[in-house]
Amino acid sequence: MRADLIPEPMPEWPSGWSHADSATPEAPRPRPTEFQPPPNPTLPLAAVPLAAEPPPPAAPLSPWRRATRATTRFLTRPWFLALAGFFLVSAGWAFASPLATSPDEPSHMVKAAATARGEFINSTSRHEIKGGFEKTWLGYPLPAKYATLDAMSACFRNKFLSAACGKKFGTDDTIKIVETSAGNYNPAYYWPVGLPSRWLPGVSALYGMRLMSALLNSALLAAAVGVAAGWRRPGWPILGVLACGTPMTLFLSGTVNSNGMEATAAVLAWTAGMSLALDDDPRPGQVTRRAIALGVGGVLLANTRSLGVLFTLSVLVALAVVAGPRTLLRLGRNHTVQVVIGVLVAGGVAAVLWNRYSDRLTTQTLSFPDLTTGQVATEVFWNSGTYLIEAIGNLGWLDVALPPGTTIAWYAVVGLLVLCALGCARWRETLVLVALMLGTVLIPLAAQISEARRVGIGWQGRYILAWVVGLPVLAGLLVARRIGPALPDAIERRVPAVAAIVLGLAGVGAFYWSMIRYAHSGWKKYGIYPIEWAPPGGWVLWWAVFVAGLAVLVTAVAVRRPSALCRPPPDPVNGPG
Repeated sequence: MRADLIPEPMPEWPSGWSHADSATPEAPRPRPTEFQPPPNPTLPLAAVPLAAEPPPPAAPLSPWRRATRATTRFLTRPWFLALAGFFLVSAGWAFASPLATSPDEPSHMVKAAATARGEFINSTSRHEIKGGFEKTWLGYPLPAKYATLDAMSACFRNKFLSAACGKKFGTDDTIKIVETSAGNYNPAYYWPVGLPSRWLPGVSALYGMRLMSALLNSALLAAAVGVAAGWRRPGWPILGVLACGTPMTLFLSGTVNSNGMEATAAVLAWTAGMSLALDDDPRPGQVTRRAIALGVGGVLLANTRSLGVLFTLSVLVALAVVAGPRTLLRLGRNHTVQVVIGVLVAGGVAAVLWNRYSDRLTTQTLSFPDLTTGQVATEVFWNSGTYLIEAIGNLGWLDVALPPGTTIAWYAVVGLLVLCALGCARWRETLVLVALMLGTVLIPLAAQISEARRVGIGWQGRYILAWVVGLPVLAGLLVARRIGPALPDAIERRVPAVAAIVLGLAGVGAFYWSMIRYAHSGWKKYGIYPIEWAPPGGWVLWWAVFVAGLAVLVTAVAVRRPSALCRPPPDPVNGPG
């Protein structure tokens, strides 16, 4: 019989298959570039397809092109873009806001200048009841010119006047006792911020302190973006961090006020803590970097204002609840995590010791003994809506309310994140989200009920920023962790970028509102002119700086690293999670 007429044997069936199956598995198709033996030995060798020649090796890059590529990769890293963007925006606020126009900024500048000179123990003290709440003034030996800070904005503060009437910074360098209402605040923020006052002359020292504050706060926010960018789908986590940069947060960052570092340190602590809790499959080194970020943010948060220790503790409690026992056990075996826990404990102890020391500086009898718990609770509760609006922004000495569109835009973006997170969160994560929302109302109530009889009812929306920022941070991480793999690529890439643009436009509205307030007291005059006051360098310069910063921040959300997109998500059945 001819060899070509012999029937081919039936293929072997894979394990678990039978002849009754309707489809026969196809043999793997050979790649066209591989050499295949001829099916019939009688065919000439020339008829067999030969393998394609491999492409020639790429020419080596010149040193200039290698350096250019490395520089481009560095400059487009999300954390670097965030550092540049947040600093430009904060610098815009630093120069476009007249000096001494953030809440109690004259006192914070005096505190910073004194701390940088090693003055930690007060020389004098007095108490004052004004505007429905009590202030304690502590005195420090400083150049007499720092006593003129309050007069720089007193003439137009809470008045329908432009900033043109403001007084100039003094020139008297003789030493005298200068008072501050921030004397009992923790020095952790004030020491680095006050350093420029030792070296720069005249009014340059004041702007130097503002820029140092802007750099410190921008670095903390950029570190939070760096942690968020380590996720496989970083757009949503970075958007959550960007949403924490409310106009109030960035305005405080660009002026001298420890409330700014309280908010930015909280953003870093929440981002690092929730990343440790949610990521069951971290890349090598990520646990170490996140733990260090949590340590830095937590220690700085604890050592800012009196509630800082409780805010840091709340981050750690939320981490434990979200992570669950197995993840906590895994984290507890990590050496870096163990060291960071020790650092956090030491930082918390230092903060408690300072708070006890500062309480002795201001100990006094009750200033408002007739206030009852019911009166305090009623007033604070009915002002909750005002506090939530102020957390987005009420600039200046609370005399520059933002346009409604800015507030609506911010809550629209945060609402998008929170609703998506609630739709995909597990029960532990939902518990923390609900607690964060309820805490925005309950924390002011508890704080004021405990302190109102001593200092009066003086709560402001900015005091709750360190708690509120946990909501968009956790929501952004949950969207990336739970439903990110199921989202179409177009939505995953475009929605965070579009939301960042919305936040940028909201920031433009806040900056414009502040500009017309100080340029011509424009409460009802929405046009730019007449310009009665302008910052150093003019409005055009700082508008350009501010808008450039917003554009860089939008770019930080839109940029994608290939490694963040190419890594497959864990198996939902057999893998972690």
